[in-house]
Amino acid sequence: MRTRLLLPIVAVLAASALIASSSRQRAVRLPAPVVTAGPTFNNEIVRIFQERCQTCHRPGDIAPFSLITYRDAAPFADAIKYMTQTRRMPPWKATSGCGEFVGARTMPQHEIDLIAQWADNGAPEGRAADMPAPLQFNSGWTLGTPDMVLSNAEAFTPPARGDEYRCFTLPTNTTSTTYVSAIDVHPGDRKSVHHVIAFLDETGASVALDEKDPGPGYQCFGDPGFTTTGTLGGWAPGYRAVRLPPEVAYELPANARVVLQVHYHVAHGNPTPDRTEIGIYFAESQPRQTIRILPIINRDFTLPPNDANYRVDGTFPLPAFLIPSMRVWFVAPHMHLLGRKMKVEAALESGETKCLINIDDWDFNWQGLYLYKEPIALPARTRLSFTAYYDNSTANIRNPNSPPKPVYWGEATTDEMALAFLGVTLDAEDLTRNIKADDSWIPPLH
Repeated sequence: MRTRLLLPIVAVLAASALIASSSRQRAVRLPAPVVTAGPTFNNEIVRIFQERCQTCHRPGDIAPFSLITYRDAAPFADAIKYMTQTRRMPPWKATSGCGEFVGARTMPQHEIDLIAQWADNGAPEGRAADMPAPLQFNSGWTLGTPDMVLSNAEAFTPPARGDEYRCFTLPTNTTSTTYVSAIDVHPGDRKSVHHVIAFLDETGASVALDEKDPGPGYQCFGDPGFTTTGTLGGWAPGYRAVRLPPEVAYELPANARVVLQVHYHVAHGNPTPDRTEIGIYFAESQPRQTIRILPIINRDFTLPPNDANYRVDGTFPLPAFLIPSMRVWFVAPHMHLLGRKMKVEAALESGETKCLINIDDWDFNWQGLYLYKEPIALPARTRLSFTAYYDNSTANIRNPNSPPKPVYWGEATTDEMALAFLGVTLDAEDLTRNIKADDSWIPPLH
């Protein structure tokens, strides 16, 4: 009887011991948590991308792929390592020591090293808990929703090959003079749009030109077809929207029309319908001075074939004694596919030379409007010039001609340009005191 009572108790105790022993054995055999040595995407790398890259590398923007999520970035880890180590990314062409610019897209060496270490370690994702809050891109516009968006009512499909200049005249319907602190241009087809200039038409001349052309828009090879009263700026591949300081702005006259001159260059043979848009951001208050555009230019040159380092010099096309005192707020160099270097300078009457910008690795796909941290004061009689170099040899992988041939100034992408725009204000002007400066000496833009 006692034995029969003890047997179940022994069995229970034995079973309990077996379960406990089994549990201890299983606990010992569990793999240790994987601890990733070095940087992970969710901790260090995505923070670098948020600070340096995501304004371009996001869906619908200029970059070829997104860097928002780990799934986006991981397949490109080795390419990102290479492009950052060679400093081709982030794209910033102005060299140091020649102008101090707002928003310089540079990456410090320790960040470049972190990216390389991440790629070499197999691009680990890391813990979800380490992921920072994502940046919010609630608008397709770099500076947020514009105050006004203009585009042609009907899309235009450019020819399958070659260059086409098309102007689209867009009413603003403003009832008084308005001031503009920034524009942002959205090409409808980035593969076909070579550049865009926003001209101003106060007379309605562009409407008559548009009515004569079956359209959409009208053909305007070289210039908009009328004498323009100004510009709001433009766009070229690589441009990012820049907001001017509050004391300066572009002037948009009452009821003026914005004429978008769109240069199409179709190289892939499969153009798509394009409706390029311009977003306009109004200044919050009346500025003290308005921005004028000065062109430093050379239209008279020939780039000889097989010359990898041909020099072209350009100057402002008026003598220095006509130049009043001014301030330079931004500079925008422009060349085509053969361009390699450009240095823009201001020679003061005192003998001092100020370097405005130096680009020693020109890339047509990464052009920009370079806004100074502080405007550069130029006294009267300053001479403005640039020195540019071109590579018209077979060593230039961007050379559109094989074999190389002589290349001249021209409007086509396969032609060349030697040009730098300066955005300036005139010291004699003070709009807060109703004083406008004489700008009749500034040549019209074409």
